[in-house]
Amino acid sequence: MREPETRKGIANSNILVTGGTGLIGIPLVKKLDRMGANIRVVSLDDESPFAENIEFIRADICEREVCQSVLKDIDIVFHLAGIKGGIGVAKTKASTFLLKNILMNIQIMEAAREAKVRRFLYTSSICIYPPAEVFEEKNAFAGLPHPSDIFGGISKLVGEMQIEAYKLQYDTEGFLTIRPGNTYGPYDNFNGTSALIIPALIQRVVGGENPLTVWGDGSAVRDFVYADDVADLMILMVQENTTTPLNAGSGEPLTIKAVAETIVKHAENILDRKIDIEWDTSKPQGEKYRVTSIDKAKATLGWSPKVSFDAGIEKTIKWYVANKSKLIKRYSIMSED
Repeated sequence: MREPETRKGIANSNILVTGGTGLIGIPLVKKLDRMGANIRVVSLDDESPFAENIEFIRADICEREVCQSVLKDIDIVFHLAGIKGGIGVAKTKASTFLLKNILMNIQIMEAAREAKVRRFLYTSSICIYPPAEVFEEKNAFAGLPHPSDIFGGISKLVGEMQIEAYKLQYDTEGFLTIRPGNTYGPYDNFNGTSALIIPALIQRVVGGENPLTVWGDGSAVRDFVYADDVADLMILMVQENTTTPLNAGSGEPLTIKAVAETIVKHAENILDRKIDIEWDTSKPQGEKYRVTSIDKAKATLGWSPKVSFDAGIEKTIKWYVANKSKLIKRYSIMSED
C-alpha cells in the first residue's frame, strides 16, 4: 500500500507551477492546494483564476532572472508552460514555436538545477515520437517527429535531452518527464483561431454553427485524455519519483466521427436543439491512426484514466456553456509580431 498523500512530499511543500493557468495547470493547482501545498503559479496570462492563497506571478520564464526569482524557496516544480497549437500555429509562428519553447525549458530547468529543487517534473508531449500507429515510450528518440509536429516535437525533445544530460553530469534523479497526449477539458483554449479539435468543435457548436462542419471523413483515429487525469499522473510521478518518462493518454482509440458525434449528442441535450454534422472531405484529416500507449504508466504506478470520454465531453461542454462569457484572457503567440 502506498503511503498517504500527506507523507509523499506534497503537503507543506513549496511548489511552483509554470503555466499553471492552463488546461492541465488549473486542475493540478487545485489538487495540490487540497493536498496542503504552498503554491506559486507563474504564467503569461493576464489574470489569476485562483483564490488569494495561491500566489500568482505574471512573468516570462524565457528570462533567467525571472526563473531565479520565482524559484526562491521552492521545493518542487511542475513545469507545464509551453506553446501549444495546431498545424496552423506551427507554420505561421514556426520560429517562435521552436525557439521560445526551447528557451523557457533551458532557463527554468537550469535555474531549478542551480536552486537544487527536490523534484522537477517536465511536461513533454507525444509529439516527440516518430510516426507510428501506437506511441510507446521505448520508441522515443528512434527517429524524428512527424513533419506536422516537427517544431513542437523537436523543442520538447531538446527539453528531454537536457534532463538526460543533467542525469549524466549532475546525477539529478529528481528531474522527471511526462508525455501527455491529446488532452481536453474545462479551461482549454476555446479560441477559434488556435484551438485544437475538441475545444474548436465545442466552441463552434455552442456558438450556433449548424450543420457543424468537420474536416475529413471522420475515419482518422486518435485517443483523448481528460486534463484531471493527467494532473493525477503528474502528482503520482512526483510522489513516487518516477524517473522513467511516462505517457499520459487514454489508450482508447476513437474515430473523429465518434468524437464529433459525442460532442453533438451532449450539445443537443445541453442546448436543447437539433444539430447536424457535415463532413468536408476536401480538407486534410492528418494521419490515419495515432494512439497513445499507457501500458507503462499502468505497470509502473497503477495509473489509468478515471474519466471516460463520454463523461469528459459532457463535463467540458457544460463548463464552457456556463463560463464562456467570463473566460480569462489567454496569452497567445498568435498576437505576437
